[in-house]
Amino acid sequence: MDERSVLLKQYRKFTGDDPVDIVRMPRSGSDRLYFRIIEKRRTIIGVYNPNRDENQTFIGFSRHFARLNLPVPEVLYYDKGSNAYFLQDLGDTNLFTWIERKRQTTGFDEEVVDIYRKTLDRLIEFQVRGIKDLNLDLCYPHRSFDRQSMMWDLNYFKYMFLKLIAVPFNEKRLEKDFNALADFLLEAGQHYFLYRDFQSANIMVLDKEPWFIDYQGGRLGAAQYDLASLLYDSKAHIPQQVREILIEHYIENFCEYTKVDEAQFRKQLPGFIIIRIMQALGAYGYRGLYEQKPGFVQSIIPAIRDLDGVIGSGSMAIDLPELFRIIEQIPSINRFEVLQEPEILRISISSFSYMNGIPSDRVHGGGFVFDCRCLANPGKVPQFRDLSGKDNEVIDFLKASPLTVQFIEDSVRIISKSVESYKKKNYTSLSVSFGCTGGQHRSVYCAEKVATELRRMAGIDIVVSHRDLQV
Repeated sequence: MDERSVLLKQYRKFTGDDPVDIVRMPRSGSDRLYFRIIEKRRTIIGVYNPNRDENQTFIGFSRHFARLNLPVPEVLYYDKGSNAYFLQDLGDTNLFTWIERKRQTTGFDEEVVDIYRKTLDRLIEFQVRGIKDLNLDLCYPHRSFDRQSMMWDLNYFKYMFLKLIAVPFNEKRLEKDFNALADFLLEAGQHYFLYRDFQSANIMVLDKEPWFIDYQGGRLGAAQYDLASLLYDSKAHIPQQVREILIEHYIENFCEYTKVDEAQFRKQLPGFIIIRIMQALGAYGYRGLYEQKPGFVQSIIPAIRDLDGVIGSGSMAIDLPELFRIIEQIPSINRFEVLQEPEILRISISSFSYMNGIPSDRVHGGGFVFDCRCLANPGKVPQFRDLSGKDNEVIDFLKASPLTVQFIEDSVRIISKSVESYKKKNYTSLSVSFGCTGGQHRSVYCAEKVATELRRMAGIDIVVSHRDLQV
């Protein structure tokens, strides 16, 4: 019997009826299979997982967290014998996909930072409240993030990453560094719930609030590990200055909540960042280089940059000479150079009001400025005064004008020529601005429309902002 049939049979046992439909969801990095089950008034998620121990952990943890009113999906039904269970449907938007959509419009703005703050605040609740009365016998495969678990992760990095890209190293000296790092990390103790895989793909965003999934690898551990997992998630591309803001937010709240010594917490945090990135690189190597699964290889370059950045910052409280030497030489390894991708050209497109001055390109001091005041002004039409260039009525008004259509086409043509030239020269930044009288109608429409047209081009990343839009 296939997985879909198993879930259908269990659904009939659960409800006594057939669903409207049952649709296979995209496969993740695990062996679990997810289906969206469509009912008459709602949808639920059906899961088939042949790993019964993992199922027991997830179901037990979920019920424990739900009793504490922590944001996890409700377990609607579980049949141990068939390895099937049904969950509350939290939608399709996780933190990673939510950030990606924001990156295409406003970039890593305050709204993104705010949801990270909420996520970290919730994490503290899981770590501190979630561990109380938790049945640790459910933990799979290990009860705590102990020395053995750490050595598994470090050797995962060694065999599934270093050896796959053919990095030369001294086995004995590297083993000595691994043991020294484990000793250092164990000084932090193991007092909190360690989520283990706390990254953007495992955090759902529902009504602008974070909900947590995939915590079946949880166990006792140090609080620093999950902080490192979230903020050094290479797929999320969190700017370093934002990381630092969020680290300060977390440490302030965590230490106030737990009365943990802040200086000691800060001292050990870089070590946990390093081991987490190394574990992730082992996973990227195994899934991407060995299993040839798409989506994992492109995370290797930013992860190495992050690892090098932590080591280069001088914040490590212990010396790991062989490990540091290896990290330093990785970018020069031939296999690693094959993974290198050309720099992405970031195009910043903005609208503005001439009454408040022309914006400047802070990076290069150049860029394009297009004057939209030659176009018909929707602001003079009474019913459009409180709308903007994002509203359908204004859009229809502007695109009905041949002059507007030609203006957009000419702008795209001019910008496209520079984009192609910039890409050949490996430039990484281009500024484009559209101005009108009030910065509300014509400039906003042109900025949005040109951004849509330019997104058809490969190898670019576009961020749109509206400096003077007050709606």
